[in-house]
Amino acid sequence: MNSVEGKIIVYYGNGEGKTTASIGHAIRTLGHNKRVAILQFMKGKPTTGEYQFLKNIDNLQISLCGAPVFLKDEKSRKIHLKKAKEGLELAHRVLDEKHTDLLVLDEILYAVKFELLTEDDVLELLKKRGHTDIILSGREPGARIIEMADIATRMEKVKHFWNKTSSTISGIEY
Repeated sequence: MNSVEGKIIVYYGNGEGKTTASIGHAIRTLGHNKRVAILQFMKGKPTTGEYQFLKNIDNLQISLCGAPVFLKDEKSRKIHLKKAKEGLELAHRVLDEKHTDLLVLDEILYAVKFELLTEDDVLELLKKRGHTDIILSGREPGARIIEMADIATRMEKVKHFWNKTSSTISGIEY
């Protein structure tokens, strides 16, 4: 593991590529024979391309920390709330075990935006990172998360075919 405090990297914004950039870092870390954990908040379907590919990679733990349905009503909210809390507990366990070099908290900022977790929950987690690098992704980080970050990159949408078609394509969006 690193001999210095783990770095905090934030990918955010309304543009495409936050998860992709996070997974790129995970691949880079794995290429150095280090250990990675990816916790995917707000995602509960094991059918995404990244999950299908990464689930059997050595030195990598990937966990779905969301419901298999979109957050759209009170019933789905309760499921997402439970899964987000379980994901937060898992993230704490990963850090407590001190075996992981990179912890990716994919879409955790959405979990905060939709009030499934609080910004304070995330800040508490970041403070206990020790030597583990942590990546957070999602739409809108709070100012305190940006302030704590070592790298923050905003992804800005310039154009996306979804605005015309309302369709998604496997391999592009999921």
